[in-house]
Amino acid sequence: MKYLLTVTLALITFTATAQKKLIKSLDTITNTEQAEKFLETKKSRKNKILIFNEEKHQSKLANALLNTSVGSTKVVKGEFDTTVYKVIEKDNQRHYRLSYVYLDGNKLDAETIVKYKNEILQSYEDGVRFDDLAKKYSMDKNALRGGDSGWLKEGNLPIEVETEAFNLEHKVGQIYTVRIPEPQAYFVILKTHRIKKIKEIKVLKVID
Repeated sequence: MKYLLTVTLALITFTATAQKKLIKSLDTITNTEQAEKFLETKKSRKNKILIFNEEKHQSKLANALLNTSVGSTKVVKGEFDTTVYKVIEKDNQRHYRLSYVYLDGNKLDAETIVKYKNEILQSYEDGVRFDDLAKKYSMDKNALRGGDSGWLKEGNLPIEVETEAFNLEHKVGQIYTVRIPEPQAYFVILKTHRIKKIKEIKVLKVID
């Protein structure tokens, strides 16, 4: 019994020392580049850089990290290991959200695309819900969500689509089209939300 107690105390001491050493090494990391270099020395699929967005991520962990300052760490102890999260970047970025129908010109001829586009615009004008039209016509996986893009920041969709998404002349509820010559693509878009700045953080996750 005394032996087991001694071993247990030794393990606790060792774990606490290792944890302090890890946190101390994380103190030197102040940006993404340094975090990436650190991960090269900690080869594991479990160690990574995560991105938390206040609109997309609503877990207790995400909320706790989003409400801390850059450089803060959070330690989560599990049954067999300890995970340390360090906030390395925080900013508010412009995001857009819309619903769209995507028509692939590499799979449909020009005549069919024009036919579908006109059907969509006319049906919407006649009162058909846009999400029903997206489920019927869209050739993108967003069809399963009724065309909803979710909150996106620059770089997620083609630049032609994003230029119009950030165009303040388009009002919520307005429907419009965007054609992209290369690759052949056609979008019928419904503006569903105003441009919004959303808090986003980059977090270094390390399991010890």
